[in-house]
Amino acid sequence: GSHALKIVENFCAQLNIQHKVFSYKKLFDLTLEESLELRKDQKLSSCSICGTFRRRALDHAAKSINADVIATGHNLDDVLQTFLINTLSGDTTKIGWMDPDTSSNKLRKIKPLSEIYESEIVFYAFTNNLPFQTEPCPHMDEGIRTEIREFLNSLESNHSGIKNNMYNSVLKISQSVKNSNHKEKRNCSVCGNECSGNVCSVCKMITRLTNE
Repeated sequence: GSHALKIVENFCAQLNIQHKVFSYKKLFDLTLEESLELRKDQKLSSCSICGTFRRRALDHAAKSINADVIATGHNLDDVLQTFLINTLSGDTTKIGWMDPDTSSNKLRKIKPLSEIYESEIVFYAFTNNLPFQTEPCPHMDEGIRTEIREFLNSLESNHSGIKNNMYNSVLKISQSVKNSNHKEKRNCSVCGNECSGNVCSVCKMITRLTNE
């Protein structure tokens, strides 16, 4: 929350990088907490809501400053956890999204830390006195990510290097899925943003929350 924002704000000031904040409230007229209060179906996790809104917020933020690349801090553990979550939920479309963007799109998304263990990043931050948020997301136990994190860490502890092996498989599988799921892009009939169907995921989510 505010503590994390303060860390980023101070660090950007040290590096002389402009810091801008884009809120869900301004973009979608709903905060995450308001969204959670509105949901009728508890199977709709906070991660699903936040992830849908966050991806759109990042696109909006990038376009507003005329950026051509969005770099996120996802590490190796994040990628593997997300892959397993999407696999276990049967969401093959999102598996395809995990394929690195090598297109010539006006706005590309990259994950420069995606081959680095979470523990290595934490160690680097500690040894170089880099401030970072230690408080976990208050909603992290809603989904199965915590269980998957513990499962993968246990495997890595007993079979060193297994995460790297799995990452190589994720790259191959996600590319195959993306190629087989290729759809022509359209514009959302509600908000006009680019999507693969008639209505984008953000508008579907807002409708689901406000009309249930």
